[in-house]
Amino acid sequence: MSPLWRDELGIFLAPHKLSLMRLARGVRPKPAGDTGWVNERPGESGWTACLNALDALLAKPEWQGAVARVVVSDQWVRYATVPYACALSGSAERLAHARQILIRIYGEVVGQWRVTLADTAPGATQIACAIPLAFLDELNNLLIRHGTPLKSLQPQLVSAFNHWRPQLPGSGAWFVSIEQGTLSAARFTAKGWDRAHSVRIGGDWTTELRRLQVFGRLVGHSADDGEVYVDAPLALRLAAGNAGTHLHWLDESQPAHGTAGRLEYLRRNLS
Repeated sequence: MSPLWRDELGIFLAPHKLSLMRLARGVRPKPAGDTGWVNERPGESGWTACLNALDALLAKPEWQGAVARVVVSDQWVRYATVPYACALSGSAERLAHARQILIRIYGEVVGQWRVTLADTAPGATQIACAIPLAFLDELNNLLIRHGTPLKSLQPQLVSAFNHWRPQLPGSGAWFVSIEQGTLSAARFTAKGWDRAHSVRIGGDWTTELRRLQVFGRLVGHSADDGEVYVDAPLALRLAAGNAGTHLHWLDESQPAHGTAGRLEYLRRNLS
């Protein structure tokens, strides 16, 4: 069967949970089931438990015979802004430049990570993303064992931003994506992202949101530059209480169409 007509699996992988859904392809694609897994030892930050859970699920008949779209928790992703440099020619030089910037921020460990650059308009600042090669190799080997081709892989912040982009303003603002233990943010303008911010968080994550809002207003050209649009699981949104009243909470009553939109909905609403 052509990959274009194979069912798609949406997979979100994080240290604390896994979300898995299936979309049956055809003239009218339709959902064909979803499930999840929660780590009973939430203090773990590695990927072994999560990949073991995915391995067990993909062995079941109901999850076989499909291609995979994977979203990776920002717990395993590092970001950096890469200013446009007209002296660089070609994608290889720009990627090497991005890797050097990441190394200056995070150290030589980046040499063991895969680095990619997000597409932007010519002359605009780019965002570099780095993910551990060891994790990607284990994931790819797992999918190959189950006959599940990898169709796409995106970091959480990028996937969430792409999902919500039609509902965000055209002018500058902050977009924040939160999962247990992680807060990642991008400041965007009409030309695209111009900053990325990622931190590990505990129970006081609303403090980071307030800092972002203040920072945005200090460096922005208008009050709108400090507005904060938040993508977060329902449980964290409820936990914010009155502390979150000054934020723009992104929400939808039902899943969007397509694998990516349905996976984002599942990630936010199933704990």
